[in-house]
Amino acid sequence: MVFFRLLFYACTMHTFMYAHPHVFLDTYVEVLPDKIRVNWVFDEMSSAMLMEDYDKNRDKKLDANEVAFMEKDHFKALEPYSYFMHIFDGKNESDIHETNEFSALFEKRKLIYAFSIAKPKIKKYELRFYDPEMFVALILKKKFLTCKEVKCSVEGYDADFYYAYKVMIHE
Repeated sequence: MVFFRLLFYACTMHTFMYAHPHVFLDTYVEVLPDKIRVNWVFDEMSSAMLMEDYDKNRDKKLDANEVAFMEKDHFKALEPYSYFMHIFDGKNESDIHETNEFSALFEKRKLIYAFSIAKPKIKKYELRFYDPEMFVALILKKKFLTCKEVKCSVEGYDADFYYAYKVMIHE
């Protein structure tokens, strides 16, 4: 009986190992009159691993070719995950399929992605940030939010294993 109990715990603990974030992103959001700008600041460990993969000349900077490859190979691969962002109009949640103005830089030992998305053509909506698989924690604090010519606020949920935030926008 003890053997089966140990086997059960071993099997279930294995699944819990994977149910927590491996990447932490400080998420900065700027709501502008014509678009929404998003900056992701990666944690130091994820930054180091990504720079190891994409800084081909090892100069601790990203040149135009390295940024273009990073966008194609790493960032655009997140489209099936809606870039961990969703628009909620009060009834339905929709995915993000297009981003613009991508750039990446390495600064103070952290990788930063900057990009924009189109604003919805509605007056009141939520921009939700989460990874349903819980591998990426997108952290959005009040001080990370800037709103120009619109009213907006942020709410979120932090736990050791799950992070979810939303920006409520009222035009």
